Amino acid sequence: MELTGKMAEGNVYKWSFIDRASIAVINLATNLVLVRLLTEDDFGLLAMIAIFIAVASDLSSCGLSDGLIHKAAPTEMDYSTVFMFNSAFGLLFGLTFFFGAPLVAGYFGHEELITVMRALGVCFFFQTMSYVQETRLRKMLRMRTVCLVRVGATLTVSALGITAAALDYGYKALICTQILLSFFFFFYYTIVSRWFPKLQFSMKSFKEFFGYGVHLMLAYMATLIGRNINTFVLGKVYSSPSLSGLYYQGAKLATVPYGISEASLTAPFFVVASNEQKPDRRKALIRQMTGTVLTLNLSLLSYIILVALPAVVFLFGSKWAGVAPVFRILAVAECLLCIKQFLMTLCKVYGRTVFVRNMGFLEVAFQLLLLLLFYRFGFLWIAATQAAGVAFAVCFYSVYCSRSLKVFRFRDFAAIVFSSAWLPALSALAGGALFLLPVSTWPALVQCVALTAAYAAVMFGLGAMTGSGLYPMVKAQLLKK
Repeated sequence: MELTGKMAEGNVYKWSFIDRASIAVINLATNLVLVRLLTEDDFGLLAMIAIFIAVASDLSSCGLSDGLIHKAAPTEMDYSTVFMFNSAFGLLFGLTFFFGAPLVAGYFGHEELITVMRALGVCFFFQTMSYVQETRLRKMLRMRTVCLVRVGATLTVSALGITAAALDYGYKALICTQILLSFFFFFYYTIVSRWFPKLQFSMKSFKEFFGYGVHLMLAYMATLIGRNINTFVLGKVYSSPSLSGLYYQGAKLATVPYGISEASLTAPFFVVASNEQKPDRRKALIRQMTGTVLTLNLSLLSYIILVALPAVVFLFGSKWAGVAPVFRILAVAECLLCIKQFLMTLCKVYGRTVFVRNMGFLEVAFQLLLLLLFYRFGFLWIAATQAAGVAFAVCFYSVYCSRSLKVFRFRDFAAIVFSSAWLPALSALAGGALFLLPVSTWPALVQCVALTAAYAAVMFGLGAMTGSGLYPMVKAQLLKK
């Protein structure tokens, strides 16, 4: 029997959270093992081509899968049409990566990248074929099945990667964990869903979804450039891949909490809001989710800034302490990115994909300008250009959503930002006051525990008195149970 209404929505968010949180824990545990088996140079090799990995992973749906979710009732022909186009797209780009691998390796001066790029090309093809199967399950709100497939595939590649690293395969172990994931997604989705699209194509369906999705595809491409151009520049400007490796680890750490946030809230919200056809009900959902997204992400940011250094030392060891500064800066960028993606999702729900495309181009142009001006000052300045570019986009999106979509008034949005930010900021300051004591001489784990206790005491203590911050959200969840 199909779930409906609030029960279905609750299961969407619950299983989306379980999905992302489980994968985050698996990836973190795998990364903790790999950093002890591999070198900074191994991670740096993958960091150099992070932009290509991101293209393979995020552009595989070509934007058309969003069109399937946006449509109220997609047909079997719609799914088959998108599958056929995605597969052709994946084959074209897969072959480009495969045969263009020597050029990329020659550009960076590392012959090892030929193997990495060719593996990426093969897996890109499988990634494009898996998207329609996943989209169909998401549209049906079968998040539990999606969760089981994604977690199972992640466990598989993690085991392969650790085994390869233990056998001294070096950077090839990272190919297992980062690139082969797409193959196992396709393999497991085919087995579990017991469904495969028919090999048929409708030009009418294609035009409908391409008109909606092409703008999103271009916007995604711009976002990917913004998120990954920095490691590309680092790999070219600085001869040693170790600096790119530090940056790569900082970026990976920053994406863990915000990846959970985005996948648990914004991604399933797009499905829920698109399926909701009553305008008043949809706007009520948007206002409620706006406060949730801002409160959660700003609370995460203040906590990360507070515990970054001892957390990095505890997790990776003192040799990786240089990750902490870039981790803080990229956490700011990821926090703003989550807020931007939520506002972008509102535009997708209302079909404003042309604005999303134009905003993507404007954002990356602004970031590239900053990068051109500041890359000479070091890799921290390079990281800051990413945060500045996303902040620029958030400002534009918030104005557009208030004035054009009219889902909220701008002053109401500003008030939500302030009410979501003041308590996390105060909690971080209270935790930072511990540094008046000789905290830096304590073991890293003890530092993390002490800072977390101080942060939580202020966050939940004042939250209980004022009804602000995370306290009302946690209380509401506990009362439900």
